Order: sequence, then structure tokens, then C-alpha cells
Amino acid sequence: MFTVKPVGRVCNSRKEVEDDFWGEVISEIEMNEILDGSCLEGIEEFSHLEIIFLFHLTPDDKILFGARRPRNNPDWPVTGIFAQRGKNRPNRIGATIVKLLKRDGTKLTVAGLDAVDGTPVIDIKPVMKEFLPKEEVKQPQWATELMEDYWK
Repeated sequence: MFTVKPVGRVCNSRKEVEDDFWGEVISEIEMNEILDGSCLEGIEEFSHLEIIFLFHLTPDDKILFGARRPRNNPDWPVTGIFAQRGKNRPNRIGATIVKLLKRDGTKLTVAGLDAVDGTPVIDIKPVMKEFLPKEEVKQPQWATELMEDYWK
């Protein structure tokens, strides 16, 4: 067992969990009171951040350990939970690369975060191009179809 404590929380207009249409959502990440602004020193020099967060609204009885069709779509193949990015993961951990719009003290304003209002943030990392894939990213056709409206 291990313990992970949130470093902050998401504040935005998305109150309900939805699968698509995250493109227009602007979020503010408020750091926890126990952290001062020094934890974010220099972060504004990066254009993008990786936000690690908890799918805190996913109930225990919805957690998947095996395989299913993504979004239960009968047209898509059965794939394991680790071959999907769904919220029903064993440890409920999500990760998204976002655009950093601004920093104001202990608050970050970001675009492209697919987490609902109140979501606990468990880590923030700057995106460095050296950590991004050097080769072309490959994915199956069903994943392309699934993502069609995700960022609209």
C-alpha cells in the first residue's frame, strides 16, 4: 500500500463526467494551502504541462481489471483496460498534457484538461520535448474514431 496526497484541485465549468467535447474547457488548478508558490517557480517557462489526477468520481463497483469494448461500443474490439484511457482504471489515475496559459501565485490556468471540477491533482510535470516520442505515434482505428469529438 502507498499513500498519495493531492497537491491541488481542478476548478472549471465541467460539473458532470462526460466523454467528449473537452476542447473549450479552460481550467484553473489551485495548489493546496500547504504548498507555497515556490513549488511552481519557473513553471511559466514551459508551454505545456502533464497533469496527473484522480478519477475521484468513479465508484468501486465500476472499476475494471480486465477487458471490455471501449465505451461499450459493439463496433470496437474488446481491449484490456490498460489498452484504453478510460476512467474505470484499477487505480483511477488519469494523465493529460495541457497548454499552460498563465500562472498566478499558486494557481495555474490551463487549456485541454479533461478533468471535472473538484478533481484532485496528484502531480504536475513540465512537458519536455525530449520525453515525447521520437517516432510516429501509432494507434488502432477505433481509437481514432473514439477521439473524433473528444477535443471539439
